[in-house]
Amino acid sequence: MKAIKLFGALVSLALYAASVSAQGFPSRPITLIVPFAAGGTSDQAARIVALKVADQIGQPVVVENRPGANGQTAIAALKQQPADGHTLLWVSIGTHAINASLYPKLNYDPVKDFEPITLTFASTHFLLVPANSPAKNVEELVALAKARPGAMTFASVGIGSGSHLVGEMFKAAARIDVAHVPYKGSVSALPDVVGGRVDFFFDGPTSAPMVKEGKLRALAATDTHRAPVLPNVPTMAEAGYPGVELNAWFGIVAPAGTPKPVIARLNTEFVRAFKDHAVEQRINDFGGVVIAGTPAEMAAHMARETTRLAKVVKASGAKPD
Repeated sequence: MKAIKLFGALVSLALYAASVSAQGFPSRPITLIVPFAAGGTSDQAARIVALKVADQIGQPVVVENRPGANGQTAIAALKQQPADGHTLLWVSIGTHAINASLYPKLNYDPVKDFEPITLTFASTHFLLVPANSPAKNVEELVALAKARPGAMTFASVGIGSGSHLVGEMFKAAARIDVAHVPYKGSVSALPDVVGGRVDFFFDGPTSAPMVKEGKLRALAATDTHRAPVLPNVPTMAEAGYPGVELNAWFGIVAPAGTPKPVIARLNTEFVRAFKDHAVEQRINDFGGVVIAGTPAEMAAHMARETTRLAKVVKASGAKPD
């Protein structure tokens, strides 16, 4: 009986300590580690929301870029910090869905090592061809590929990226034989796509201005709905390929063991910031759609995507560089 009472007292003390820590949170600036180089769409979104959250909580939110090893460099940096909510990580479809099946060994467990806070935003991929391509729609692109089996190529932003995997989905659904050409990012791939040295490319909304300028032609979007940034472009389902769907998505996590009241406070502040009209509009402007919600919703989304994309990785035979 004494042991039970002692255990109950310890639990109560732990809950009280967590509550007190949350009441004083944040007690210093928050660092948001971003596993991408500065200047990209994801980095821009992180910086926009960091400024808004800083205004709300009265403490700076500092964005720290730690690119490398498909997110593993940033994750290693996070794991060195205390689980008190003052150091967070910006995660992606790569770090928390694709990497689990792409890498035979990771320096982290995507589920056990983190506490989900919220999803942030998602953005579609567009099926792009050079402006002088004879393919005016997806059907014509497939016909060209079938007429020249093994001769056509498609670009991606890297092996195992969402850009690569949606290309593999398309290959399988259309039953075409085309060669994958991986690049180190969209900036590297686009000149070859525009110049016609690569036949097609699944890229994000950052390419939309080049479509509007007539340098590229967008044949379809890989979302279930048309993208506001290019509303006249049909979805892959509308083009005859339902199931060829893959959005890039991002979220925010804390280290495992971060007190639940702190996670709840962080969720409240980040969701509030993302749903601010000005913040949401800026993310819409570069092709993103805000999907902020609860930690449980983020955990469920990651689990679904991990299972779904593991099948694509396996079928593609993708191996990390």
